[in-house]
Amino acid sequence: MNLQVVNQLNEQIENTMVRIQQLSNQFGLSPIITNSLNVQSNYFDYVVQMQELLRTLDAGKTTIGDITDISIYAVDSGEVISTTDSIVPIEQSRYEKLIRSVEASNKAFQLIDDTSSNDPFLADNSFFLRKLTYSNGTGYRGMLVIMLPKQALQKAIHNINLGPDGALYIVTSENKVIATTSSASSPEIASHVGKAIENWNESKRSEQFLVDHSLYTIKQSGNFHKWIVISEIPVDQLSESTRFITRTALLLLFLLMLLGLIGSLVIGYNLYRPLQRLKRHMRSIQQGNFSNSYSDYPKNELGELGTMLNNMAFRLNSLVEDLQQSEELKRRSEITVLQAQINPHFLYNTLNTISMFAMLKDYNKIRSMLHRLVSMLRYSMESYEQLVPLSGELNYITDYIAMLQLRYDCQIIVRMEIDEQLQDMLIPKLLLQPLIENSLFHGIFGKETDQGTIVVRTVCLTEDTVMIQIEDDGLGLESDRLEQLRQHIKHGNRGKSIGMMNVSERVRLLFGEQSEFRLESKGQGEGTIVSILIPRHRLEFAKEEHSHDGSI
Repeated sequence: MNLQVVNQLNEQIENTMVRIQQLSNQFGLSPIITNSLNVQSNYFDYVVQMQELLRTLDAGKTTIGDITDISIYAVDSGEVISTTDSIVPIEQSRYEKLIRSVEASNKAFQLIDDTSSNDPFLADNSFFLRKLTYSNGTGYRGMLVIMLPKQALQKAIHNINLGPDGALYIVTSENKVIATTSSASSPEIASHVGKAIENWNESKRSEQFLVDHSLYTIKQSGNFHKWIVISEIPVDQLSESTRFITRTALLLLFLLMLLGLIGSLVIGYNLYRPLQRLKRHMRSIQQGNFSNSYSDYPKNELGELGTMLNNMAFRLNSLVEDLQQSEELKRRSEITVLQAQINPHFLYNTLNTISMFAMLKDYNKIRSMLHRLVSMLRYSMESYEQLVPLSGELNYITDYIAMLQLRYDCQIIVRMEIDEQLQDMLIPKLLLQPLIENSLFHGIFGKETDQGTIVVRTVCLTEDTVMIQIEDDGLGLESDRLEQLRQHIKHGNRGKSIGMMNVSERVRLLFGEQSEFRLESKGQGEGTIVSILIPRHRLEFAKEEHSHDGSI
């Protein structure tokens, strides 16, 4: 609550300063202001112009409300036009010292807070001065002066009550107090503020900290004025408030318990028992037990609610059963389609390669290919499980690439960069094989080089997201072709990029709309990157350990 008070006060001061700055910007561009800075040869035109200028200044002062005076200094005429002092030469104006100070600086605008000045006029007010430049920016032709009284700041904090010993301070960037609710003497206030700011800087500007048995809350404005709002509350005062709140809470708790006991006795056993039964029924539905049914509800409003719960549970149970059957059929169909994609053509080429090695009597390669082929067939055909450990999928990919490497002259290097925490996460079966196949046949083999590299990595991208990524150094994609493939995948065009479309759709169905399928390429000849982003809370992990292969 203390921090909230400081934030609100700081926001209120910042809003006032922003309005002052906005008003100065508007006046800097106003034709009425700029025309008034020109010396008029005709006295009548001069009088009309000054009257219009004073009306404009009065309107600006009314707009902000907290300020007491707005003045314009015209360099050519040497006059200061003010809403309080009318029109006087600068030598007779009380703003002369301020205007000369800003003239000597290189700053376009300046905020002056001189609380230590012997001049009460300067000590009791803050001044915002802005140079009004020529349109070509070669110099300035006048100056805008806005006066904000310290009384306005004192009024802003006057009604804020922080207890008998608490206090609020508004301090300039030079650590000078310009408003406070404290009744202490000026040296004591300066001492408290100095210690607070010193500890604030030592604590790396923490918003709240303890100094000399007092809790301080400090907030500095990010605006041009850089004023600091400080709240001080003694710890003893906080403890007293806490004790009062604790006693009050205990008393209220005791009364509530007494009222609850009396209410329970009045309501009686006949109402309590149906409520408990209804509660058990709702908890059962919440846990997914839709088949449970309760028939002994009383014939009242609770009984009607119980009958509605029974009907709802029956309908939910029917819907869940239908959905499970539909999902099971869909899951089996997806895996069957994937298996059908790799089996005929792949088996034909593999057996043809084994036949060729048999003619060459290269028994080591025959044995290696048969071993890996049996391993792949066992993985793809023996189980219809939709989710498999990542390690099993990586073993399948290892066998797949090794067999292709025996068939082609290109040396395929595979690097596995797998986060140890993600070794046993469950992913859809045969999810990565279509992506590896695309990297090989459309990327590396198409580049016609002696060597190609594929990187398979899984990392925790953020606390909430896991990324699976396939990267190759193959042909890559031109920007037009890349965007075309992205649109096909986004809009579900199954006539193009069937493999990637299948992977994208399976990821979306299994891991929800928050999952993402990304396709990237640096350009022609720069390789391709396919990334799958999965919400971490949708992941499951295998309960048993699995073996893992590192690389080929």
